[in-house]
Amino acid sequence: MAAPHVIVGSGINALVAAAMLSRRGEPVLLLERSDVLGGCMRTEEITLPGFRHDVMAATFVLFITSPAYAELAEDLGRHGLEFCHAPHPTAVLRPGGEALKLTMDRAANIAAFEALAAGDGKQHAADVGGIEADAEFLFALLGSPLWSGKMARLMLAQAWKRGLGGLKAWLGACLQPARGWLEGNYHSETLQALWAPWVLHTGLTPESTY
Repeated sequence: MAAPHVIVGSGINALVAAAMLSRRGEPVLLLERSDVLGGCMRTEEITLPGFRHDVMAATFVLFITSPAYAELAEDLGRHGLEFCHAPHPTAVLRPGGEALKLTMDRAANIAAFEALAAGDGKQHAADVGGIEADAEFLFALLGSPLWSGKMARLMLAQAWKRGLGGLKAWLGACLQPARGWLEGNYHSETLQALWAPWVLHTGLTPESTY
């Protein structure tokens, strides 16, 4: 028997690697020191009984849009994995009692944000539209080594598309801390509070740059 591939840890990357190798008939030994598999991908009752929360799990969208999930989805489905998309993926409750929830309906979000403060809904529409327009570029950035020929070609293509000044302006905006970007673009403090925690999904703070 061939020596197994030894994988230390059972986070999502380790589990995907083990699954991909085993599908190809390779022996795999997965080692985990915790009594629960999955690394950060756990669901626990950490607030009140009956209320179950993800513990640090984030950016599953990067997994379900990946080639790995395309290959593993059928097997995972047979074992009971199902991704559920809530109509209200996040919300905020502030100390003064003000609350705001985000919906999966862009038009409803724009209307709600505009009702909070004039211009905030319009700003949201522009920001979401900008992310859509840059989606291919953004995901390429996430999937490319920083100091590489691939990254150099990617940036050259963007300089050609946007112009050198346009690319410099885009990069300049990326250097803004999240707090400054929110306070400079949105008037409603409740809306700022809704978006501020999202940078935590990437391990950053509201004071960190993009």
